Amino acid sequence: MKPEDRAPREMTYRIGWKRGTIVPNGQGPPPAASGHSPDMSIIRESRMQRWNRSYLWRRALSPGPRMLQVAVFAMPVLLFALFLWMVYELARHAR
Repeated sequence: MKPEDRAPREMTYRIGWKRGTIVPNGQGPPPAASGHSPDMSIIRESRMQRWNRSYLWRRALSPGPRMLQVAVFAMPVLLFALFLWMVYELARHAR
């Protein structure tokens, strides 16, 4: 079958819970008489995407270099103490 003989396929999209079809240029419904889009969800969606972008790419909070250095040195000591406590508790309950 030649590509010219086939009927054009319907293109669909899905954004969240909303589904729709993509209409080729010139075949869509005529625009509203007032010039405004009848579907306001597109505007709300773009605002939400803009908010997500600004919220997700903001600068992360940091406790400071001195606090991070203390945390890096204290972590092995705390983990070793926790390990010893767990071994002690297991030995005590095994009797």
